[in-house]
Amino acid sequence: MTATAPARRGGPVRAMVWASVGMLCLLLVAFGWLTTRVLVAGTGLAQAAAAVRSLPAAVEARDLSALESALASVQGDAHRAAQAAADPVWGVAEALPLLGGDVAALATVARHTTAVADAVAPLPGVAATFGTGGQDTVVDLDALAAAHEPLLRAASVLNAAAVKLALIDVDALLPPVAAGVAALRDAVAVGAPAAAGIADATAVLPGILGAEEPRTVLVVIQNNAELRTGGGITGSFALLSADAGRVTLLEQADSGEFPHLTAPLLPVPDATTHLHGDVVARFVQNASMTADFELTAELASAWWQERGGAAPDAVLSIDPLVVRALLAVTGPAVLGDGTELTADNLVQRLLVDPYVALDSVGQTAFLQSATEALFQRLATGGIDPVAWAQALSTPLAQGRVSLWSAQPDEQAVLVGTALAGPGARHAAAGEDAFAVYFNDATGGKMGTFLHVDIATGAAICRSDGRAEVSVLLTMGSTAPADADPMLPISLTGGGLWGTAWGDIGTNVSVAAPPGWFVDEVRKNGEPEPAVDAVDDGFPTSLARVNLSPAEVNTLEFRFIAPEPGPVAPHLLHTPLLNDPSLTTGADVACR
Repeated sequence: MTATAPARRGGPVRAMVWASVGMLCLLLVAFGWLTTRVLVAGTGLAQAAAAVRSLPAAVEARDLSALESALASVQGDAHRAAQAAADPVWGVAEALPLLGGDVAALATVARHTTAVADAVAPLPGVAATFGTGGQDTVVDLDALAAAHEPLLRAASVLNAAAVKLALIDVDALLPPVAAGVAALRDAVAVGAPAAAGIADATAVLPGILGAEEPRTVLVVIQNNAELRTGGGITGSFALLSADAGRVTLLEQADSGEFPHLTAPLLPVPDATTHLHGDVVARFVQNASMTADFELTAELASAWWQERGGAAPDAVLSIDPLVVRALLAVTGPAVLGDGTELTADNLVQRLLVDPYVALDSVGQTAFLQSATEALFQRLATGGIDPVAWAQALSTPLAQGRVSLWSAQPDEQAVLVGTALAGPGARHAAAGEDAFAVYFNDATGGKMGTFLHVDIATGAAICRSDGRAEVSVLLTMGSTAPADADPMLPISLTGGGLWGTAWGDIGTNVSVAAPPGWFVDEVRKNGEPEPAVDAVDDGFPTSLARVNLSPAEVNTLEFRFIAPEPGPVAPHLLHTPLLNDPSLTTGADVACR
């Protein structure tokens, strides 16, 4: 009995040892498999990123075949990465200390890269259904209509990816992973609104371009050198006819052809009048002073009829930077004097030179001849869908293109889209969106000298836990010190509107999300009088800034959230000639 006892005690010990060894081996195998999956996912995403880097060259060359091939590579690599990230052991990796967040971010990027690639991959085939147009001025309306659904799907996927990627805290990730997440997030953030804008346009453009019956389109050209909420004064108008995709320039008008009224042409909401005075509907140049583009379009239509024309079927608002983007695709337009208008010199030639060298009659004649030359160039340059989509993506994302239709069914589609104007874009931007609007108070074309930086951030300083949001503008003027008397009255306003010759006067308003509360406005750190109103549902505060040459002023708007909890404010703004520097997540000091 004493000889056999040790053997019986040794059996369970050996079994436990072998079981532990077996479990260790299984863990090593599992860890090895997990490592392999992470490597496969990482390699796939790296290869997808390399393929993505080849896309701009294909787009620039208008090479649909190369674009299709590159997107197919992105698709394949992204699918391999997503498949690896879908492995059952991946959840274990996400739970690991230190590296779990990076692994989770890798999976999110893999899923959304795959979804975006799948959504975008069909678009070269869609673009191939368009002819390049050559000298043909006819838009292929069937191809335009067929492009809507693929573009809509791509826009939806891009928007969903933008939302998910924005939730990833890149500061908590390892640098290589953080860089990959940030790169995809930036690309998607630019692509989502552009795709949405183009998709929205394809929903209604076939009808507006005369697919079923001839239409008229009143083009309102906003001049950002004299700012208004929607971009700039509505100083020039062009009436187009559209029939089965063929577009013709019928007539032009300058703001000087419209009367100055003593009473509003159309009713204007009391809140809008409270903010801006009774001038919104009394002067044609102020039609885009409101953030409500439906009202802007109705005013433009009414002004056109006041002048003696028939009511247009649609109103399209653009600014010179939209034309500049298209000229980069089509090449220069030749003006009547034989000189060329190019993407590089357009701002100087259209928004500065006429006001320096010509009287009002000469300005009108030059600008109308330039509009005719531009239309001729755009109409005869051919419709290359890839190039035009690329060119228009930034102006669309910046809100430089707005569209209204007199047809209720088409307008119902446009409402709430990226083409529906400033107020609609604000409403669609989410519950933490703030909009900054600029309206010139100089009475001249000094916007070319205005430079703005905008920073926003939030802090919870109150005992009730409600956040305070700060929108801080740093505004400066690069106008020449000898603006008086070097610059003419048509540029400076001549001091006739309460702003000194050479200074820039600007009414700045900030619209908060519905339900928020206006707190205060400070200029250069000191309390500043402001006008407050709830305009179309948005609590809005307006204050005036004056800038002498080389002067810099700061203007801070504060708002209080309606409910306790953190917020992440982001910004929209009036399209400017000089793009502002935007900062979100800025530090906000409690007071």
